[in-house]
Amino acid sequence: MRLILWDIDGTLLYSGGVAGEAMRAAMTRVYGRPASNDRREYAGKTDQQIILETFAERPHDQILAQLDEFAGAYMDELDQRQAEMAARGRVLPGVPAILAHLQHNPDVHQSVLTGNMQKVAAMKLRLTNLLHYVDLETGAYGSDHHQRVQLPNFALTRANQRFQPALSGSDIIIIGDTPNDIACGKAHGARTVAVATGPFSVADLTSHQPDAVLADLSDLDAALTAILG
Repeated sequence: MRLILWDIDGTLLYSGGVAGEAMRAAMTRVYGRPASNDRREYAGKTDQQIILETFAERPHDQILAQLDEFAGAYMDELDQRQAEMAARGRVLPGVPAILAHLQHNPDVHQSVLTGNMQKVAAMKLRLTNLLHYVDLETGAYGSDHHQRVQLPNFALTRANQRFQPALSGSDIIIIGDTPNDIACGKAHGARTVAVATGPFSVADLTSHQPDAVLADLSDLDAALTAILG
């Protein structure tokens, strides 16, 4: 069996900026207004990493001690914006077709590897009608660790608690839209597939040498070849 781990933002869906607005509002509620008003670069980073970098002048232990409080505030802010996300967000090209096709492949199992905290990931997928395609129990999340490169370990551990024979890094396929997705896959010997539906172009992503690069997922046959090799 092979474990397919999908990134969410910029790969499966686009929240229309609503999630970023909710996150900044939650950070202000819990941690106070950031020292800088400049919007941080969120692409490819975990929620924990974004918070730690936004409030870099504070001790990490102090920030992480309030992480559960932040998660609650973030979910509350997203809950208030559900209608707005439904109106402004969208599923990216080809995503439902490729997810549905792979769902019926007995040799693969689909989950997520995302910088989002688990509850946030579930809400985004539910609001875009994608939740039923993936098994969140075998995923890895920004609530697991602040460094994305560490997340495949969590997915492997969860998968190996449920499936036999045991999986290793070479049994994983990581699909994402940023150089951080590629780097985190390469660090574990996973197959890496980059999709240029986020802030990085095909050329940008190609320079990081993933196993495959796609402009988007709209060509089902091309996407299957890229993913399954």
